[in-house]
Amino acid sequence: MVGQSSSDVVILGGGLAGLTLAIQLKQARPETSIVVLDKREGLAPEAAFKVGESTVPAGAHYFAEVVGMKEHLDKFHLKKNGLRFFQPAGDNGDITRRIELGPADFPAHDNYQIDRGRFENELTRLVLAAGVDLRQGCAVRDVTLRPTANHSISFTQGGAERSIDSRWLVDAAGRAGVIKRKLGIGREVAHTIDASWFRLAGGIDLEQWGADNPTWMGRMRKVGIRQFSTNHLMGPGYWVWLIPLGSDHISIGICADPRLHPYAEISDFDHVLDWLRRHEPQLAEVVSSRVDSVADFLTVQDFAFGVDRVYSQDRWTLVGEAGAFADAFYSPGSDMIGYGNSVTTDLITRDLAGLEIGERVEYYNDFHLRTFEFVLSKIEDHYPAFGNPVVMVPKLCWDAMLNHVGVVLLFVKNKFVDYEFLQRVRNDIERFYAINDRVQQIFRDWHLLEQVETPGPAQAYVPAKAIRESHTALVLDYDDDELSSAIARNVRIAEALAVGIFHRAARNLNPRPDPAVPVNPYAVSLRPDDWQTNGLFAGDVLLTLAQADEISEGMQGLFIDRLLDGAA
Repeated sequence: MVGQSSSDVVILGGGLAGLTLAIQLKQARPETSIVVLDKREGLAPEAAFKVGESTVPAGAHYFAEVVGMKEHLDKFHLKKNGLRFFQPAGDNGDITRRIELGPADFPAHDNYQIDRGRFENELTRLVLAAGVDLRQGCAVRDVTLRPTANHSISFTQGGAERSIDSRWLVDAAGRAGVIKRKLGIGREVAHTIDASWFRLAGGIDLEQWGADNPTWMGRMRKVGIRQFSTNHLMGPGYWVWLIPLGSDHISIGICADPRLHPYAEISDFDHVLDWLRRHEPQLAEVVSSRVDSVADFLTVQDFAFGVDRVYSQDRWTLVGEAGAFADAFYSPGSDMIGYGNSVTTDLITRDLAGLEIGERVEYYNDFHLRTFEFVLSKIEDHYPAFGNPVVMVPKLCWDAMLNHVGVVLLFVKNKFVDYEFLQRVRNDIERFYAINDRVQQIFRDWHLLEQVETPGPAQAYVPAKAIRESHTALVLDYDDDELSSAIARNVRIAEALAVGIFHRAARNLNPRPDPAVPVNPYAVSLRPDDWQTNGLFAGDVLLTLAQADEISEGMQGLFIDRLLDGAA
């Protein structure tokens, strides 16, 4: 079939999103003819290739279980010890003095740190073995979208002009955004963050920075496993990622708000090294002693963007970064690939079977865009507070809990494209999203009301019960009724947490809200002039602080008050 002039599906881009989609489509409907047009030629380099190396539960489940890459991931990549966050302390010259949030051992649900080149090379092999027509060295020139006939794609390959028609067209070409640009459906977002990154051969075990502190070392179940987390070194207006790779490299990146850290400060490697010396001296010391081991350096300004549509009744979809991208914080990129590819597979296979898909297209398009807004809300205009632990400790906990008990839980339990079940629980998912909007604004306003610096040392953090249970829920078995009930129960816990966060954040208001007066968790805010208008004291759901504490056992564990030992 190589060289065919028409196909059921043409996928623009043979990267992570495009290759996994091709495999998923072949698994769902082996007879589907698929052409992938990719600009790359030959094998990808290991280590120094692409970022997007960290997975969290939904993305890890997608790659391992849905696409079927678990054996490869277990053998050739690194199991991940969750997400780990370090708040700043003093001059950041001693990691043991920083508030640390992260698991003491590997989580029950397997996640991975992925060497993108190694992974995409294996995906390429599987795509070819499945009978997909993968064409490399292609440059897409134009697409003609036809609602009532096959789409047409013109491209060059090996210097020759070529074209192909397809019933379905999927844009997986990343930031090139072929369809998005063609239709003018891209959307700017207010989140304007810059990033620079590089890979360092030989890796880094950050635990060695505090190896002479037995108390700090004793917080982990095993020596040496902190390095297998996606480690986040955080400070006002920035975070630095440390992601180990199976190829014996480590990925190191800076994401910074230009309002606090102008792009010129991280625009090349020398500037990055100077920046690290000022803000993360322990990391700078390691990197500066091994500059000959730096494998690459890349940078991008204002990396976030949105989109108005990702699924169309005209038989095209946008997956991965061809649609929208929020931020690398919390590693949501692979999650969004899994969501987009799974819906795309469902729509295409149903259409090719002659089934009506119009209602599903609109439903899933709305759901995807709302889910993207949920992801974006967790990081938009929060960078200024990244070095303020009084806000960030509860925020990191809230974000983790809300992430795991909603759409991620649905996806890991293979209910995301169970259309009937999703409709059944959609209202509860929307409640998560609505209450999250309220609480995220509280965090932004809280940072303006109360700022704490921590010279350290900090006590060991013990997560609240709701946080622990949100992670273990991913490995439990549920029937449909049990899963629906679990989601509803977690909505109730989220409501309680929102009330608790509201009252703790409102301590610096004058007057403070009375904790004995019931409040509506969907109307909480730190703007007293809006309380009556927004219905803070009215509604179907009203909770006092005592009731909230009872519903969410151990809720006070969200806050830093008991963590600080002599901190200012």
